Amino acid sequence: MGRAPARGTFTIEAAKALRAVAGHDDPLLVAYHPSYTTNPYQALLYGAAHDEGIAPIRMPRMAQLKELKALQGTGLATILHLHWLHPVQRDATSEADARRRGRAFLDAIDGYLAVGGRLVWTVHNILPHETRYEGAEADLHAAVAARSQVIHVLTAGTPDLVAPYFELPRDRLLHVPHPSYRGAYADDVSRLDARHQLGLMPDEFVVAAVGAIRAYKGLDELLDAWQDVPGDRPRRLLIAGAPVDEPGTEALIERAAIDARVLIDARKLPADEMQVFLRATDVAVLPYRRALNSGALMLALTFGVPVIVPEGGGLAEVVDPSFARTFTVGDRASLTAALAEAPSLATPEARNAAAEAAARLDPHDLSLRFARDLRARLRGADRAPAPEPAAHG
Repeated sequence: MGRAPARGTFTIEAAKALRAVAGHDDPLLVAYHPSYTTNPYQALLYGAAHDEGIAPIRMPRMAQLKELKALQGTGLATILHLHWLHPVQRDATSEADARRRGRAFLDAIDGYLAVGGRLVWTVHNILPHETRYEGAEADLHAAVAARSQVIHVLTAGTPDLVAPYFELPRDRLLHVPHPSYRGAYADDVSRLDARHQLGLMPDEFVVAAVGAIRAYKGLDELLDAWQDVPGDRPRRLLIAGAPVDEPGTEALIERAAIDARVLIDARKLPADEMQVFLRATDVAVLPYRRALNSGALMLALTFGVPVIVPEGGGLAEVVDPSFARTFTVGDRASLTAALAEAPSLATPEARNAAAEAAARLDPHDLSLRFARDLRARLRGADRAPAPEPAAHG
């Protein structure tokens, strides 16, 4: 064993985390970055980790990788588990600056790998939603994939969906689906009470888009299609979530606010209010222009809400016709048709099918599966090669 590392905040928290698996004959410290507490996903993913001797610990800042490297240097088995990569190049001011930031990020990872650390990556998106320098971003993703011993994908079709931008070595893939949010949110409000709180009538057919208000989510296209849906019954489109400071967001909110058939609540939704929006909803719509995975989809299924999703992508892999309809991205008539057909999903059978899909994606079961499969994949794995990816574009 090497000399004990300096006791920075991360090191102290790591020691606490390891005490929870002290009885395991092969404890493993997994530092995950970036870490978010506003979305329950990471808490659910690592929920059963201790059962397999894995001690997960948040690593909010990449600067803390120095402490993880020092811990690895003492002989402790550690893993750096990367999730979303968008913070790396998010603030870049040019293509060259983006590549410089990417290089610095990879240099830090290479230093950690050089002392025996191992890298795991969960592929959440095809590319970050706010990408400005697509070539630099794609090359960063390719480089992270090349360095990863295990690449966790949430949908089986991920390698093909990301292939236009970067390659995922298929022999390193670990497929464990996105869990539902069963047990993560309060669920004690009735449909009528939820509608009363939102000012919705009991007989209205409500289609909802719940989640951050952002350009990539196709809300402008949704508003276009909503105008074309026949007014043969009381209908309301509900848009709820935090607006992101991006071009077009303010105009979109104003457009929705003046439409009598649209109810918009543009704010960050507290966790305990999620149930109000989902219980008031008949069908959830995800009109995304490009999506690989979606927590909003899992949230809808958790509350037994049927869905409308883009065809041919990662979301379509999760659903089936018993509780879902699909549309063609970029085709206004296709989305309009799906919205017009949505009332056919407003049945107990469709709601039960959605809830059953969520039950099959039980968070505890999938967390245990992830921990066990990760252990198996890492056992005896060599350090992945780290070639420089060819430039895109």
